[in-house]
Amino acid sequence: MFGFIKRNLQLFFTSGSNLFFSVLGALISFVLYIVFLKMNMASSLTFSGKSAVLDPWVISGTLTVTAVTTTLNALSQMIHDRETGTLADFLMTKLAYWQLQTAYLVSAFIIGWLMQLVMAILMYAYFAMVDGLSIPWELAPQLIGIAGFSSLVWTAFSLLCLSFVKRVDTLGKLGTIVGTAAGFFAGVYIPIDSVPSFAQTLMKLTPAPYDAAIYRQLLMKTALTDKFNGAVQGQKMAFETAFGVRLKWESVLSLNDVYGVMIAFLIGFVIVALLLMRRSRKQVMVRI
Repeated sequence: MFGFIKRNLQLFFTSGSNLFFSVLGALISFVLYIVFLKMNMASSLTFSGKSAVLDPWVISGTLTVTAVTTTLNALSQMIHDRETGTLADFLMTKLAYWQLQTAYLVSAFIIGWLMQLVMAILMYAYFAMVDGLSIPWELAPQLIGIAGFSSLVWTAFSLLCLSFVKRVDTLGKLGTIVGTAAGFFAGVYIPIDSVPSFAQTLMKLTPAPYDAAIYRQLLMKTALTDKFNGAVQGQKMAFETAFGVRLKWESVLSLNDVYGVMIAFLIGFVIVALLLMRRSRKQVMVRI
C-alpha cells in the first residue's frame, strides 16, 4: 500500500499542470485581494497599519481554499484510474479494494497538508517583502497542526463529492465549481458580514467559514490585540464577527465550538462516503 501511496504522490508532484490547477482557485483569491479587494476593505477600517490585520485575514481564507482544491485534485486520480481500468488492474495484485481506497485518501491528505504549508510560506514571504508583515515562526507548530486537520476534513469532503463522479471529463467542471465556490464560502472575496443574512446562513452550512475562522483566530490574534488595545468594549468582537474571525449563530462560537462543528462535518462526510463506496466498488469489480 505504501508503494501505491508513493505512486500517487509522484503522479501529482511531477505534473506541472496538476500543481498549477490544484492551487488555481487559491491563487485567484490571492490575486483578487492584492489587485482589488484590499483597497476596498482598507477604506472601511479606521485604524492604522491595516495590512497587519488584512494580510493574515486573506492568508487564512486562501489556505482554506487551498485545502479544498488540492485534496479534490489529488483524489481525482482515483477517477482517472477507475475509468482507465488501472484500478481494476491493481486489484489483480495482493492489494484489497479498501487498501487502494485508503492509499488514495492518504495521498490526498498528504498533498493537501503540504500544499497548504507551501502556500502559507509563499504568501507570508510576499507580504513580508511588500507590507513588511512579520512571519510568525512561533506559530508554525500550530499552523502545521491546523493544516493537517483541515486537510483531513476536506479529503473526506472530496471523497464524498467524487463518489458521484463516474467520468474523467466531469472532473474539470466539478473542480471549477468547487474552486470558485470555496473562495465565497470561506469568506475570502468579501467579509461574511457584507453578504445578506440568507447567504451568511448558507456559508455557515459548509465547513469553509469554520476552517477559515480557525486559521484567522491563530494568525490574526496578535494583530487584533494590538489594534484594539484600549478600544471600546465589544468593538473588537464586532470586527471579528464582521470579518469571519469568529462565527455567530445564536451566540458567538468559541474556538472549541468551531472545532466541534468541523469534526461533525468530518464524521458526516465519512459516513455518507462509506455508504456510497459500495456502488463505486461494483463499478471497478465488473472490469475484473
